[in-house]
Amino acid sequence: MEYGATTVMQIRLMTPVGTSVLVVERDRPRAEATKRLLVEQGYSVTGLLTDISRFAEAVAQTTADAIMIYATEPDKDLLDALRALPTEQRRPTILITEDGSTDAIHQAVAAGVNACVVVGVNGNRIRSAIDLAKANFSNTRGLREELDEARNALRDRKVIERAKGIIMRERALDEDAAYTLLRTRAMQRGVRLVVVAEMVNEAAEVMQL
Repeated sequence: MEYGATTVMQIRLMTPVGTSVLVVERDRPRAEATKRLLVEQGYSVTGLLTDISRFAEAVAQTTADAIMIYATEPDKDLLDALRALPTEQRRPTILITEDGSTDAIHQAVAAGVNACVVVGVNGNRIRSAIDLAKANFSNTRGLREELDEARNALRDRKVIERAKGIIMRERALDEDAAYTLLRTRAMQRGVRLVVVAEMVNEAAEVMQL
């Protein structure tokens, strides 16, 4: 496939020069053409993937800063593979497609695409799309981290509350005294409070066997 001037502009605006990219495209000639274009413009291409069944493996092994997917129209296999990526392997992902339908774009974004670029649109719209992709990726990652922290905090609190209850029952202490005992043991051992609480809970379970 030959790239027109507009498509060249699109790819040049995808990522800053020096960014490494994993190119995903079923069509080998088009994948090679994309690689040549990126290299000519100063980008680093870490690999070409034409076998979508190896998508997860390729992403897990790549050191690329971003993923560039060229698909005439995003199909189910591709979107499923993207959706299944573990959180820690996700990175800014740009889809270049010839299908600009609302449904196709929505499906791509839901699967994890951070920006969709329809071949033929102008450079200003591309720049806006890339800015949005970066912001969207950063915001989504931040929200995931906050959610993970909240879940971990809730889990730790439940573990500590259970341990306090065991100590209160076994040593006839009030809640404040039980908490102080847990905190003191944690400081003496140089570990987090929840670690000592887990030890108390595990010991109580063993005693019940």
